[in-house]
This record gives sequence, C-alpha cells and structure tokens, in this order.
Amino acid sequence: HARGRVEMGTGGGAYRALVARSPHVDAIWSPFVYQPRRAGHRRIIRAVLRPFYDRVILLDGFDPRWWERRVHLAALYAEACGCPPPARGLVHLAEEDRRRGAAHLERLGLRDFVYVALVIRRRRPLRSWPLAHWHALLGRLAARAPWPVVVDTAGSDETELPDGCRRLPELDLLAKAAVIERARLFVGGDGGLTHVAAALGVPTVAVHLGFPAESSCALGDNVSVVTQAQPFQDPALTTPDAVARAVDARLGTA
Repeated sequence: HARGRVEMGTGGGAYRALVARSPHVDAIWSPFVYQPRRAGHRRIIRAVLRPFYDRVILLDGFDPRWWERRVHLAALYAEACGCPPPARGLVHLAEEDRRRGAAHLERLGLRDFVYVALVIRRRRPLRSWPLAHWHALLGRLAARAPWPVVVDTAGSDETELPDGCRRLPELDLLAKAAVIERARLFVGGDGGLTHVAAALGVPTVAVHLGFPAESSCALGDNVSVVTQAQPFQDPALTTPDAVARAVDARLGTA
C-alpha cells in the first residue's frame, strides 16, 4: 500500500512509549478505549472517528473468546489491517534509549548477563508460575550460566529472590528494552517483556501459561516456548525441569 498517514489509539504508559518510537505512526491518541467488546460501543467509536479518517480499524475486542480460534493475535490483527502476518514483533529503540540502557549496565558493572522477568500476579493465578518454581529455575541458572543472572520483578506481587541472583533496579520501559537487547539470554512468562525480547531477537525462553500458545506466544526464530499440556491448567504442572531443558538448549547457542 502507498504510505498514508497513520494515527493510532493505544493505552498509556508502556503502550504509548513503544508506539511513540515507531517511524510508521504519525500521531498517537492515548489513553484510548481498551477492548471495546460491545457491538454498540464499537459502532459508536467508528461513527465518531469515521468523518476524520479513510479507514477505522479496531484491533481489540472483536471476540471475547478470541483464543478459542487457536489463531495468533498477530495474525488476527494483520487480517484486520489487510496485510500479511509478521514472523515476529518489532520494537524500535532510539539511540537515546540505548545510551540510557548502556549507562545503567555500566553502573551495575554488567556486560554479559541473563535477564529474567519474574512476574507473579495474584489476580491472574492461571498465568503466573509459582514462586517456588521460579526459585528452582533461578538456582539452576545461577549454577549453570557463565554470566550473572539479573532478575526484574517490576509489577510482581512476589519479589523474593534466592541467593546467586541480582535484582534489576527500577527502569523505564525503553531503557529496559535496551538492556534486554544486550542480554545473552532472556527468560520470562507470557508478558510484555518476553514479547519485547523476542522482537529484539534476543535468545528467549518463554514459560507460556493460560491462553493457548498458538494464540498469543512470543514470536521469532530465536524463541523457545515451554507450553502446557492443556490451556489454563494448573501452572505448577509446568515443571522447573521442563523450563530448565529449554534454558540449557538456549545456553548452548547463546
């Protein structure tokens, strides 16, 4: 398609920060409505916006049971936009972001390292790996990886870490993404930072819990996804051994 003007409505915070770095978006409206699932609500949004735009595309909220289709969200979004589905995500970083990330690593005395995003949310029990499982995996990482293990617990309800790991101090998303870009290995659940790591091409192990992996897992050739036997089963059934095997395979190529 010929390049036209593209404006995007998205959430605040991390969503806005990532969209703002895209060279393909000309204007951002934020915060925008999140997942307008009612048909009437969606009709109102389209009616209000249509006089100002040639096309209005609402990506979220098209189907409250979207995951039952076992089609990746990226493919559903691409279909709505009339373009091919991407092989992986895309994150744009500015040199300013990379400078801030590098300065942060210098302060911490880090060069080569493993980045772990440990996020446990009590309101999402079926998508949260148990803390004891995380601790078992972190212990193995600390013993086997030839680099320091840095753990990010931002947004987690459980933040206790075992010995042998270093806690990542608070950092804004774009500088954090620049830090992730320099990691030798990334390990995380099905969360935003895991998708960022995959989009940046970092060797990634994703512990995918809850929704079917084929509907929302991190995409990319450098990603190993540890899946459940059945969606939404007890997260404790995904064992540290299973994740450790994927980590060992990635360590062999990192």
